[in-house]
Amino acid sequence: MTQTQYEAVIGLEVHCQLKTRTKMFTGAGNIFGEAPNTQIDPTVLGLPGALPVANAHAVELAVRAAIAVGGEVREHSKFDRKHYFYPDLPKGYQISQYDEPYCIGGTVLAELADGSAKSIELIRIHIEEDAGKLVHQDHGPWSEVDLNRAGVPLIEIVTKPDLRSSAEAYAYLTELRRTIRWVGASDCEMQEGTLRCDANVSVRPLGQERLGTRVEIKNLNSFRNVEAAIEYEIARQVGLCRAGRGAEIVQTTVLWDPDATCTRVMRGKEDAADYRYFPDPDLPPLHLPAARVAEIRAAMPELPRVRQARFVSQYGLEPAVARELTGEITVADYVEELIRLGSKPRLAANWTREEAIRLANESGRPIAEAAPAAILAAVINLIDAGKVARVVAKAELPAILAGGEAPEAYFTARGMIQVQDAGALSAWVAQIIAAEPKVVADIKGGNDKAIGRLVGATMKLSGGKADPAAVKAEIVKQLG
Repeated sequence: MTQTQYEAVIGLEVHCQLKTRTKMFTGAGNIFGEAPNTQIDPTVLGLPGALPVANAHAVELAVRAAIAVGGEVREHSKFDRKHYFYPDLPKGYQISQYDEPYCIGGTVLAELADGSAKSIELIRIHIEEDAGKLVHQDHGPWSEVDLNRAGVPLIEIVTKPDLRSSAEAYAYLTELRRTIRWVGASDCEMQEGTLRCDANVSVRPLGQERLGTRVEIKNLNSFRNVEAAIEYEIARQVGLCRAGRGAEIVQTTVLWDPDATCTRVMRGKEDAADYRYFPDPDLPPLHLPAARVAEIRAAMPELPRVRQARFVSQYGLEPAVARELTGEITVADYVEELIRLGSKPRLAANWTREEAIRLANESGRPIAEAAPAAILAAVINLIDAGKVARVVAKAELPAILAGGEAPEAYFTARGMIQVQDAGALSAWVAQIIAAEPKVVADIKGGNDKAIGRLVGATMKLSGGKADPAAVKAEIVKQLG
């Protein structure tokens, strides 16, 4: 068989850290970047007599995430103990959900590079606590343990083996991240560890129903690493199959080495029996009444794909632009605030994409603080009314935002309001036509692009006070 006669079968397990101030089963702090081992207490450490209590806010955020992906939130679920022994797990077990998770099913519609979409089905979402972190030192033969992350609330989102390529995995993660962030359940920041991904990869001959032996790639810390690791593992397994060495593919857990661009075996893959799951005797079953789930659903915002479609249908935006502007709920809200303040939808979209987002990124501030909508809308509306040239407004926008002066007052005080006097405009154009006989000859010879040179010269003569569209119309009129 050739390589094209095999297909990859991929399932993803995504861990999202819930956006809470305290941990899943204790009041210890959940603050990123604090000094090692300062966000701990007796419950995190598993000391005798310390008992867990479920974090109600974490449960609500988990429900929001489940609703956002169309999962079935179950009225009854339970917490289990998952046993393994590792230095970053002081209790010797992790509290998780095994056979009765709080959410079953769900779907993520991933938008692929060619514009098509693929529906990725979910098996389940369950709540659990995180383990700590081992910090491997370069200057000695040891590792250090930081338990700040131990006990942090997580949801684990498990897909069916519906993915067939690394590109589909990337598209799925992109849409999942957008959705989970949108509803406020998690920041989903891979660099801070609030989103982590494990990929289960196997290959099989095309047309074969039976799945191949899967290899689990653990703790991938960027979407690009997810793509690269899956690509490598697919190529490795297909290569072994083509060489008649398919039996060498065994169920293992591997780590991705981004420097060597290869996977490395970490351990043999455990099965559920290895973890000795049993219900946690210290925690009661989780009860989520339908009425409470309905309350949470009613308080949720319009979901991103729905809003994206509405931006196209209601405002006439291009699908790609609508997709970009609904990447973050704060940006989508900002665009609609500009529209509410009187800006035309396409102008609001363009100024948000080209200026407001850039200013937010450069300043590191939220978009609504970096470029307050009331100020930007006033600038956009002045341009639309023909009172200020776009190029002038763009150049002056940072100064307006820094000074806090009302845009119209700012432009008026500096003589930047465009002249509406037809007589003045006619005189400027006549002066430029007289001064540029060669350009005029080019235009009359059929070179319409040369009109731009006359427009530019007229704008310079007017000190930027003329309306470029009106200038062009007057040039055409005078050249007859």
